Parts: sequence; C-alpha cells; structure tokens
Amino acid sequence: MRRNAISLEATYHSHNCQVNSALRSTMRASLISMSRGLMNIEDARRHRLYSRSVAALNRWVEAYCLGGRKLPYFDPLDGGVDARILILLESPARDSSWPRFVSRDNAGPAQRNLKRFLEQACLAREQTILWNLYPWLPDLGSPAQAISRSKITEGVKLLKEVLDLLPRLRVVVLAGRVAQRGAPGIEHYRPELRLLAMPHPSPLSVCQHPDVAKDIVSTLTRAAHLASV
Repeated sequence: MRRNAISLEATYHSHNCQVNSALRSTMRASLISMSRGLMNIEDARRHRLYSRSVAALNRWVEAYCLGGRKLPYFDPLDGGVDARILILLESPARDSSWPRFVSRDNAGPAQRNLKRFLEQACLAREQTILWNLYPWLPDLGSPAQAISRSKITEGVKLLKEVLDLLPRLRVVVLAGRVAQRGAPGIEHYRPELRLLAMPHPSPLSVCQHPDVAKDIVSTLTRAAHLASV
C-alpha cells in the first residue's frame, strides 16, 4: 500500500510539474508576444514621426526642444491634424526613455486605463489626439513638483499654438483638475470648441468610487457624438 501511495504521489507531483511547466511556457510565450507587439508599435511610431498627419505638430515640438527642455512628440498613430477630439491630460510621467510620445500606448497605469476607456467608448483612434496642459518633460534630477499657476499659464500659452495646428478640432476633453484649470484660456481662444470635463484616468482617481470609470466612459462617448455632428 505504501509503495502504491508513493507511486501515486510521484505521479501527482510529475503531473503538477508538467502543468506548471506548461503554464510557465504559455505565460512566457504570451509575454514575448506582448513585448514584440509593443516593439512593433514603437517601431511604427518612430517610422511615422513625420507622417502627414503629425509632421507640422512634431516639427513644432522639435522647435521648442532646442532650448534644452524637451517636449514629448505627438503620437503618429493618432489623428494628428485631422483629429476632432483633443484629450488634454495633466503632465508627462517621470520617465527617462527617449523619444517620448503622448500616447495611450505608454506603459503607465493612467495610460493603460485611458486606452481601455477609449475602447469602451468606441472612440476611433484617428478621431483623437492627446496632449498635456503642462507638457514639458520633468527634470528627473529634481523632485516632483505640483503644477503651479505659472505653469498653468505657460501650458495654456503653448496649447494655443497647438490649437492653431488642429483645424478640424471640435471637442476638448479636460482630464483631471489640472487640465480643467486651462478651460478659461481655451474658451477665450477657441470659443467654438465644446469643452467636456472628466476625472483623470489614473488608478488613484479611478479607485475613489465605482462611478468614476463610468463617468469617464460616458464623457468620452459624448465627445465622440459631439465630434460627429
């Protein structure tokens, strides 16, 4: 009996090892596939950096980068100058990678949430463009700082130049309280634009209440409708 028990235990252990090995192999293959997918997206993004829809926008970015500070590029996979909806976020994440893009495909948790919400709202990518109210990439050698009133003023000034490059724009979605502080400047400069406010898609914001995610999706869905009329 003991020999049979040992045999059964060995068989069970062997089976578990095979299952675990198969699971690890599957997970490894999935991670490799995801990594290759991200690399393909990044390659496509770099290759299209000066494609027709974003050439003027990204040359504008480069003109401002000559002074030492850097701005992220506009995502060539978005709508560019043909976009009808601008989703205005707050400021770029602290990240040392370069080149940087304002993109729903970025690895940060807020960007992952935003990408999911955009998909749930059935908002076509070519309809949208993303930017930050305070767009400068952070100085990684200095501690993080709050977005001050002077930075808001500077950000709105730069935003007006971006708006000049977006002739088909119809809607601006202000994501979070910082972005919403730019509303008066946008309304004064482009009074024909429809402004919608929604919570920021960061996990800290989304986890505050179950209705936050619903509110974001509802706002993005409304933006899609307004942009189509």
